[in-house]
Amino acid sequence: MRVLVLGLDGANMDLIKHWASEGKLPNFEKVLKGGSYGYLESTIPTITIPAWNCLSTGKNPAKIGCFSFIQKAYRSYNFRVYQSLVEKEKDIWDILSEYGHKVFVFNVPNVLKAYKINGWMVAGVLCLSDKYLTYPENLREELYRMGYMRDISDIETLWGLSDRELSRKHKEITERQCNVVLKFLERDWDFGFVVFTELDRVQHAFWRKKGIILRHYQNIDKHLGRILTKLEKNNEKFVLIIVSDHGFGKNERTFLLNEWLIREGLLRVRRENSMLKSVLRIQKNEVVMKILKILWKFSVIRPLYLKIYKNAAKTHILWEKTKAFSYGTWGTIYINLKGREPQGVVNEEEYERLRDYIIEKLRKMSVKAYKREELYHGKYLYLAPDIIVQVDDYVNSISGVVGYGRLFKERFGGHHRRNNGTFIAYGNNIKENNIVNARIYDIAPTILHIFGLKIPNDMDGRVLKEIFECPDFARRTDFVRRKTDEIVKIKDRLKNLSKKL
Repeated sequence: MRVLVLGLDGANMDLIKHWASEGKLPNFEKVLKGGSYGYLESTIPTITIPAWNCLSTGKNPAKIGCFSFIQKAYRSYNFRVYQSLVEKEKDIWDILSEYGHKVFVFNVPNVLKAYKINGWMVAGVLCLSDKYLTYPENLREELYRMGYMRDISDIETLWGLSDRELSRKHKEITERQCNVVLKFLERDWDFGFVVFTELDRVQHAFWRKKGIILRHYQNIDKHLGRILTKLEKNNEKFVLIIVSDHGFGKNERTFLLNEWLIREGLLRVRRENSMLKSVLRIQKNEVVMKILKILWKFSVIRPLYLKIYKNAAKTHILWEKTKAFSYGTWGTIYINLKGREPQGVVNEEEYERLRDYIIEKLRKMSVKAYKREELYHGKYLYLAPDIIVQVDDYVNSISGVVGYGRLFKERFGGHHRRNNGTFIAYGNNIKENNIVNARIYDIAPTILHIFGLKIPNDMDGRVLKEIFECPDFARRTDFVRRKTDEIVKIKDRLKNLSKKL
């Protein structure tokens, strides 16, 4: 049995069902009718990291120590890449690799550096250097010979593209990446995990232009057809699982969280400098922004504006007068707690009252917020933000920028949604035309079940047995499971022995 996970970053299940029913997405129509499908509920906060991490481990953020890509270090005001703060948890491909299965991992966003597995690995868009792009290292040359193209991640490139060029570029990236995936499918493999990011990128930029969005879903549909053809070619048993890290919706209202904290007297910042005021005036003026985007193509302008923008974006907090603050675009609120933060001002006995006050005040504004322990549980709970604000149809996105003098800012793109992500399973032993609902934590245990392996006790998800024609078919592989369990135990003993020596 082979299992391929096809991750579609930001894929909206409502759009897939709608356009498939109209015959505009024939390959999606095929897997919907021939498989099990439904909404995939994402994480809070609903962002790429930690969503892919939770999907690939089957665990909530507090068990893996990942609440966003950049997060606050404990007892510090410094924000770092999450992986520098915690030990790495096992992803689904790590577990299968340890059991001797041949695996390949391609372009998964939570793989920041490729590392040794029983197979091949190509890191995702957040990989900062080609040096860490592939395992084995010599795969990198082969990858580029096959025409591989990395995702666009830098602001300079994005600003330099017109809407038409941006759309064309993302189609080209998917085309080239799919060509590589098809080559991998010709190798000896048992499990593959692949992510295409095209839909997330274009929905952020073009959400209100449904014609453009449709063309990109059709582009993904075309490449889905190519993958299906390859999988079905040899009549081998396979299961294809299509998932997204989150869904998508409109982004018309951005909640300026730090502005709200300032108004409530909970956050004090230094007075705006003239540079910040200038940048904010530029950003508020659509005509000026259009002109700036044209000038961006001239390299002399780029470093100057980037330097001004980065300096202006910094929020200079007066810690001795601050009780709560937010960072980034994720709706994370930290309490400036005495004994925990370097310049904390909030006493322990005030901590709970302050959290209750903030959450209740936000609720009266129709803004949803949660205490960290309401959402998470695990050994890294202490690293979690004290309060998490969630996006929805009222608060479409969140920003920590200050200086606008108001609580909401109008936007015109798209943004993540928690409850309309995508889950589709198709292939051997999968029920046809079967509607299910799933959580992001359910994918990893369901994959282990397909391989007949036991589910680790610390996974938060469940096996989606309702998608299978024969839900307990994995019991027939008990002998294989026992043998592979023994192999893993022997490997662990040898590893421990080598450490002692």
